[in-house]
Amino acid sequence: MSTTERQFREGPRSSGGKRRASGGRRRAPRPKAAPGDVVRGIVRFFGEIMLTAGLLMLFYASYEVYGSQWETDREQEQLAQGLEEAWAAQAEAAEEAGPDSAPLPGSADSRLYVPTLDLNWVVVNGTTQEDIRYSPGHYTEWPSDPGGEGNYAVAAHRTPGLFWDLDLLENGDVMVLEDGENFYTYEVFREETVLPNDVWVVEPDPFDEATDEEPGRSLITLTTCAPKLNNTHRLIVWGELVETTPKSEGMPDSIAHMAPEASE
Repeated sequence: MSTTERQFREGPRSSGGKRRASGGRRRAPRPKAAPGDVVRGIVRFFGEIMLTAGLLMLFYASYEVYGSQWETDREQEQLAQGLEEAWAAQAEAAEEAGPDSAPLPGSADSRLYVPTLDLNWVVVNGTTQEDIRYSPGHYTEWPSDPGGEGNYAVAAHRTPGLFWDLDLLENGDVMVLEDGENFYTYEVFREETVLPNDVWVVEPDPFDEATDEEPGRSLITLTTCAPKLNNTHRLIVWGELVETTPKSEGMPDSIAHMAPEASE
């Protein structure tokens, strides 16, 4: 066989004298990414980041609104445990302390029942952020006592477990304050939304311009933020005293179903 015939049968050789081990087929080059694909990739990346951030913010907001209710309930239980003891101690120390002694900030002062909402709370003295973190707080700028003449004003956060549903109260609904001696039943007669600087709502008699005179009636005022999850305004609910029930006669019928547990 001639050299020419042998080369024809064996096929062409590589430049190095050997056949290509890979079979002689080259890999096709990758197509270059189009500008549109790059933009879509960047948009998808930032979209996923924003979605994740949005979910985290949603979980945080849900905890702020609903998770804090568990902490409020726990703090209320602790306050309630010592409320009866505090009333007893106040009665014993009244002669030594005198009637004009100032209440201690953050100390338990009364219990507030709102049967329409099926809720009750221990009310503490003071309305600073620390005072009302887990409880309604009693304004102490003007002297006032449960059932007494003047305006027993109370503030609380607009959160579940506190004054979240305060807007559901209507004229004619009742609220009850409890102190060491009596239950005081107030009837709602007015609701209004005001600006944060409208401090007149908690004055001794908000509806009497002659503020230099002694208040002539007994009021309760509840204040909270409005609308929900915002603090641009204040929702105000007023009630007037309609009945006083000595504790020796038991709880008023309106809140008989809300009697605290014996452990409280």
